[in-house]
Amino acid sequence: MTEPYKPGEIGTDVLDRAYQQGRRAGLATAALAMSIVAFISLLGVEKAVLAAVLAVVSLRGLSPGTRGRRLGLAALVIVGLYAVTFIVVVVAFHEKFARLFHLLQQLG
Repeated sequence: MTEPYKPGEIGTDVLDRAYQQGRRAGLATAALAMSIVAFISLLGVEKAVLAAVLAVVSLRGLSPGTRGRRLGLAALVIVGLYAVTFIVVVVAFHEKFARLFHLLQQLG
């Protein structure tokens, strides 16, 4: 029977690196999913910020060319597209948004 894994043992450097890369790949996958959800709804600024934070955290320490790094970069690209789209929509429809907020204030 094999001994259970204990962090810091001699010869476990490979396991530690694999664990960290797997964890970061999971964060990158979550960032990608969150960025897609934010982009589709266009009302999820907080989702886009969370996706950007997860992507940046996942990119720290990952080697170039790994799956996690590609997913994290894809998430950052989608968040960037979301930010540009959000700004364009707000600028293009700022008068209608102002009227909407005014009407909402009258209701409350």
